[in-house]
Amino acid sequence: MSTFLHTADWQLGKPFSRVADAESRARLRQQRLDSVRRMGEVVRARGAEFVVVAGDLFDSNRPTPATVSAACDAIAAIGVPVYAIPGNHDHGGPECVWDQPHFRGECRERAPNLHVLLDEAPVETDGAILLPCPLHRRHTSSDPCRWIADLDFGTLDARPRIVVAHGSTVDFSGETDDEDLSGQPNFIDLAHLPADAIDYVALGDWHGFVHAGGKAWYAGSHETDRFPRPGQLTGRVACVTATRGGTPVVEALPHGRTLWLAHAQTFSEDGGPELLDRTLDSLTAGHGAQQSLVDVTLGGSLGLAAHARLDRVLATWKARLLDLRLVREVTLAPTEEEIEALRRSDDPLIAHVTAELVETLAAGGEDAAIAGTALAMLHGYIREEGER
Repeated sequence: MSTFLHTADWQLGKPFSRVADAESRARLRQQRLDSVRRMGEVVRARGAEFVVVAGDLFDSNRPTPATVSAACDAIAAIGVPVYAIPGNHDHGGPECVWDQPHFRGECRERAPNLHVLLDEAPVETDGAILLPCPLHRRHTSSDPCRWIADLDFGTLDARPRIVVAHGSTVDFSGETDDEDLSGQPNFIDLAHLPADAIDYVALGDWHGFVHAGGKAWYAGSHETDRFPRPGQLTGRVACVTATRGGTPVVEALPHGRTLWLAHAQTFSEDGGPELLDRTLDSLTAGHGAQQSLVDVTLGGSLGLAAHARLDRVLATWKARLLDLRLVREVTLAPTEEEIEALRRSDDPLIAHVTAELVETLAAGGEDAAIAGTALAMLHGYIREEGER
């Protein structure tokens, strides 16, 4: 029997290019490193003998030297052997990261517990036999696990046999989790694996925790790195207990601390901005706004004063959050009181312009949005003048 942690898709050095703020991008990269370091706590709590990383330890084959050094420090803190295979992001082809002198030196000096499995051959640990299926290029049309079907299992002893692979699978969905891929590269046919001869299949590439069928699981990324998809468990590591010839026991352990949220709200009354403020406060309460990214979609309509309050609410939350992704399709619907206040302005020009803008807004079309913005500016000007 062997107990170990299965994880994948760390993608250390990930640029998070869609996050606008440079400081937030740097904090997200640091959180992924800190999450690796915290795996040592899980190892000790669960009595894990080793950790397997099923591909994409790095986000690319050209991580910066600083990322390599920080990764080695974090891996060393895990405290047990860590066995990693190259994935599609950090594949083991020519001039790969694994052959770079800086990586080799830092691994040797700072993370001697890290073992990168570059060959298709059994690797013996104290408690298990690993069957690595490394990727030697970013995309391959052949099954990375094909060599296992020809393996003479009679030469192996009674330790549990663990397949470690990176790619999409037949029994799961045939989809790939990598947004820039088309079709099904790195395709793993689980049906071609000798089910009775293996005891667990540790998969990488899909960023959520998923049972792929039989004895195969995707652990997903250790930190959530995208906005939610229906039914997907993210930010997990898998704790696995495997026995030779038995059914593996697999538990998804919450591990990540970065919160990615989606919220949609349709405004129908002018109290909507305050409701949005309270909702975002409630959604981020468990993790804190400084560790949260929120994808907000807003619709409906608001009056002029409510629009101004919405601007203030959004500005506040943009400052608080790691990232605020916003789709704002809120139309202006000035109240009768707001229009009347503008018409009764002491300035005849404002009253005249208001009448024309209200007419343009009511007519709709391409100019309506411009008219609404102008009305909001006029309303803000009147309010500011009244406060002086």
